[in-house]
Amino acid sequence: MKNTAHRSAPGLAKFKVASCMVLVAVGMNASAAESAKLRQPPVGAFGGEIAASADNPGLFGTASLTYLNIYKVTDGNGDAIVLPGRALPLQTGTPTGGAIPNGTYTLNVPAGSIDFNQKQTQLNLVGGYLSEGLYGDGHLAFAINVPLIKQSRTFVAVQAAGTVSPTPPAALPAAARGAIAGVAAATNAAVQAGIAATTASQNAEVSGIGDTELSMVWVRHQDRLKVAAGVSLFVPTGLYDKTRGPNPGFGNFYTLRPGVAVTYALNPNHTDAAWDAGVTVAARLSYGINTTNKDTDYRSGNFLYGELGVVKVMGDWAFGSNLLMTQQVSDDTGVGAPADGSRYRSYGIGPFLSYKLPGKDAGFNLQYSDTFGARNAIVVKALQLRFVKAW
Repeated sequence: MKNTAHRSAPGLAKFKVASCMVLVAVGMNASAAESAKLRQPPVGAFGGEIAASADNPGLFGTASLTYLNIYKVTDGNGDAIVLPGRALPLQTGTPTGGAIPNGTYTLNVPAGSIDFNQKQTQLNLVGGYLSEGLYGDGHLAFAINVPLIKQSRTFVAVQAAGTVSPTPPAALPAAARGAIAGVAAATNAAVQAGIAATTASQNAEVSGIGDTELSMVWVRHQDRLKVAAGVSLFVPTGLYDKTRGPNPGFGNFYTLRPGVAVTYALNPNHTDAAWDAGVTVAARLSYGINTTNKDTDYRSGNFLYGELGVVKVMGDWAFGSNLLMTQQVSDDTGVGAPADGSRYRSYGIGPFLSYKLPGKDAGFNLQYSDTFGARNAIVVKALQLRFVKAW
């Protein structure tokens, strides 16, 4: 379908396909927020299509295949999470007939280790329409994003048995000493049973549909500058079980995410010998607002997302890089919410390579992203192949 409003430059600059989708990120499980997850992908949204000189009104679609290796979950200091040590007052009153009141002795359970790893493969199917008409000198884009997710998690938790303190005196009658030892053994057994139950709920392989994203974006293109402002609504269509560790869905709640993205071509003349020939820079900022998970009565805090991108076009090829940041800006609330707020923070960086199919309004984008500076968040390496097509 022809665009009567703009003319496009040679090569990948003609990659107009779905460049209006700079605000429509591919949704995927990132990870404090409930279960260390926020509805913000750990892979940047910018690719070679940000260098498009114009947008094609009509139908468009993308298909993204993403592989994620989530190999660590961090605490508030950025260290791998561990099983916390605990001091458990021993309930010795009843076994000793009141001779040794409850809490006289304590079972000191040392901190334990957690070995966490999750492999995730995700296919996101996006379909949308960019309006022919202009609204405030810009086009309107509508899109739906449906993820299909397969997850496999291994979770190994180890915590040594606790010891009694203070040490019962030798003068204590044998029956009393035996009662203390029996209560300590039962308490240790209860701790290990809890660890086993948690491990069983975490070690699982699941697959199914994820949460659907509905988006509306206003796009205005003027000379070298493009502005896209819009809003996404995440609907809890994904498979979710609050008693299970891995879940394709985030939970029974909604996320509203308004945002704006800006791209600017430094030098649209791709045949120029100057360093900035074919270079486009981009920036994106959005704000996520979560409702309460009705299944758990837990509300994840709201979050801010920012992304910077740069791309250089060379004929039908383009290469660039993204830098992204997700920061929770309000505390979690509700049942089980930590007293310190446990706010999620994560940064990511990685390169991308794009190829525009000659003579076609279609192309591919291959992208890699790696996490750094994570707090109360997952640490993930991600590889994504995206196909973009306009009709």
